[in-house]
Amino acid sequence: MKKILFTFILGITITACNYLDIVPDDTATLADAFKDEDKAEGFLFTCYSYQNDYWNFRNIGMATTNEMVAAYHWGAQWFPFVQFNHGEANSSDPKFDFWAQYYEGIRQCFTFLENIDGVKPIMMSESVYAEKKRNWIGEAYFLIAYYHHQLLQHFGPIVIMDGVSMEFRPRLPLDECVDRITEFYDEAIKNLTPRTESADYGRASQVVAKAMKAKLLLYAASPLFNGNTAYANFKGVDGEQLVSQQYDKEKWKRAMTAIKEAIDFAESQGHRLFTYDNSADPTTVRDGQPVGYQRTPFRQAYLNTRYMIVRGATSPEIIWAWTGDPWHSYNANGDNSWQRCAAVRGVDTRSVREANPVGALASTLTAVKLFHTENGLPPEEDPNLGYNWTAEGRMAIPAGDSTCNLHLRREPRFYAAIGYDNGFYEFNGSREYTLKMKFGEKNGCYDKGTDHLYSTYSVKKTIHPNGKMEAGGSGWSVTRFPWPLMRLADLYLEYAEATAEYQGSLDASATGYLSKVRERAGLTMNYFTGKSGQALVDAIRRERMIELIFEAQWHYDLRRWKIAEEWFAADADGMWGLNDEGTDDEIFYRETQLTAKYYRFSFKDYLLPIRNSFVNANVKLVQNPGY
Repeated sequence: MKKILFTFILGITITACNYLDIVPDDTATLADAFKDEDKAEGFLFTCYSYQNDYWNFRNIGMATTNEMVAAYHWGAQWFPFVQFNHGEANSSDPKFDFWAQYYEGIRQCFTFLENIDGVKPIMMSESVYAEKKRNWIGEAYFLIAYYHHQLLQHFGPIVIMDGVSMEFRPRLPLDECVDRITEFYDEAIKNLTPRTESADYGRASQVVAKAMKAKLLLYAASPLFNGNTAYANFKGVDGEQLVSQQYDKEKWKRAMTAIKEAIDFAESQGHRLFTYDNSADPTTVRDGQPVGYQRTPFRQAYLNTRYMIVRGATSPEIIWAWTGDPWHSYNANGDNSWQRCAAVRGVDTRSVREANPVGALASTLTAVKLFHTENGLPPEEDPNLGYNWTAEGRMAIPAGDSTCNLHLRREPRFYAAIGYDNGFYEFNGSREYTLKMKFGEKNGCYDKGTDHLYSTYSVKKTIHPNGKMEAGGSGWSVTRFPWPLMRLADLYLEYAEATAEYQGSLDASATGYLSKVRERAGLTMNYFTGKSGQALVDAIRRERMIELIFEAQWHYDLRRWKIAEEWFAADADGMWGLNDEGTDDEIFYRETQLTAKYYRFSFKDYLLPIRNSFVNANVKLVQNPGY
């Protein structure tokens, strides 16, 4: 009700002519929206509503890398992310169009700041209100910083908005954008409370602002924007260079300092890595039979990494999470729900032909190969792998086993993140089910023209084990949890990366942070022994991709590292999986390039295009390179 009223009051529209010049239609009614503290806070809530819907699988970070692949019959005409993956984004149809959305959100925040001083509290004392008002101002500045930050991640150098009313302006050089956004984060930090209480989970705090500021500075130090000579001709209308052509090593030092400050402050506020500390094992039944797990170190590491995301607000590791639009109830079973579309079909006695869950977004073979072995090393480098790292060796089934070598003797994070043929999958209150993924089997494909896991692999990591299916019936529900936007392990890995880039080696803090992430996953630091320079950087990047897989991070990391062209090249003619039409081991266990599910990436795709209508309306606005 409030959001409907608010939208009516302000009459907000975004057009080609006024996307940076939106003004309220009715100032008297706007004043009414700020007539007391309750309505003012409601206005602030609308400022949060411009965030992306991170539970929607169509969100830009979710299915726009080769971590996942959609069902064979999911055509490009219905799914913009498929078009995006095919390299079809253009300035007339960007596929993902955030330019106006974020500027609208920024304008909303400045409108709040311009009007908050006129609020007269009627339900609380002046002193209590003064403290709340200060924090609200901090939240508004945080969102101004965050929406600019998101624009920079997607579009590179941007227009910086510094008030409600502004004329058309040119894009600023990226380094200047970073400095200005940092100032907004710093203003937020001055006003925000140290951390949010559980009732305000998802709202900004000093911990959140420090962490996001650190992420911004890491992005600015990374190869995409730090001396990228490929952007030599990327200039503003006045010929000003928009991306510096000189590599500046000190940007890594600046990032290190901010990340360390964020870590120290987060830890002082009680944040720590999640570990599964319940003495009772969550799994009591497998395939309908009682099962008792011994809490071995491997099992403990599995539980740590399986539950670190789905524990959500109760996890001390989560620094900031997206909890949904504060004005609407989250539809966990909605058409675009991530869990609805990725959870495996056919679990328990349900038929694969039933509509929910869809089971049509699958992990790829590329993702499966990335994980380390049980020895903490990449499988292609592990001398104790037990088989030759070739397609033939990977797909061989050892005597007495029911799945291929590729799925055996891997690190705990692999089993926490990936479901595979004859592996186990938790659902229905953490009950375990053995997956049967061959053609015609209960969890596999039975018709290429229907929803199925095209690669034959399922995502487990971000599927809550407590989701429910009624055996043989139509009832189905998922268990919702906040989507993590920043967690402590992310900051730990950021610090290790920045340190390795700056000094070519790890300092004591970086070693400690990296060791904590590995130890939680049941691994030692052996992979990093003796590494320095680029080899060390590459090892940390791989660690980050494994730790943050399926969290909408690959999309941004592969771009800021400027390796996306190289990384996606193997998928230019189709992403990879096993043979979903295989009915026996010989046919099923074949590394298969998936028809029509290709990933085309070229240099222009490092940044999103700005819609032409916006560029044409502002003579000072230049388009991104390649569009």
